[in-house]
Amino acid sequence: MTAADTASSFSSRTCLACKAVATTRFCVACGADAGGAKLPFVHVSDEAAALMRRVNIGAGTAPGFWSFAHGAPVLGVLYWLFWFPLPPVSIGIAVFLFFNGNRVALQRRRYADPQQFHAVERAWATAGAILFLPTLLFTLLWIVLIIDYLIKAGALK
Repeated sequence: MTAADTASSFSSRTCLACKAVATTRFCVACGADAGGAKLPFVHVSDEAAALMRRVNIGAGTAPGFWSFAHGAPVLGVLYWLFWFPLPPVSIGIAVFLFFNGNRVALQRRRYADPQQFHAVERAWATAGAILFLPTLLFTLLWIVLIIDYLIKAGALK
C-alpha cells in the first residue's frame, strides 16, 4: 500500500493508455489522465501534426481572449500586463500564438474530433478578424503616444 492509495478518493480503474491499474486522476505508470491522454504529445498522429503546422488566425489576432478560452491563461495575463507598458512584448505574444496557436489549443483544450477543432477555431478566426484592425490601430496609437511622451520628457533624443 502506498501513500497514493490511501490519499486517493478515486476508485480503481484501468488506464486506457498502458492498461495498468490506476487509483488516481493520472496513471502513476505512464502519466495518462482518465481519458488516456498524455501531455506533452510524444507520439502525435499524422492528423494532429498536420493541424499543428497551420497558423491560427484567431490566436494571433485576439490573443488576449483566445488564450483564456484555450487553457493558456499565463499567455493571456502576460499579453494584458505587457500591453500598456511594453506593447512590442504583447505583439510578440500575438505573433507566437499566430504560429503556435494550434499546438497550444491541441495541448490545452479537448476536442471531440478534428471537425470540432475546425469549427471552434473558425469561430475564433472570425472574432479575431473583427477585432484585429481596431486592436492594431489602438496598439499603434498607444506606441506612438508612449514615444511622444518619452521624447517630450527628454528620455529619447
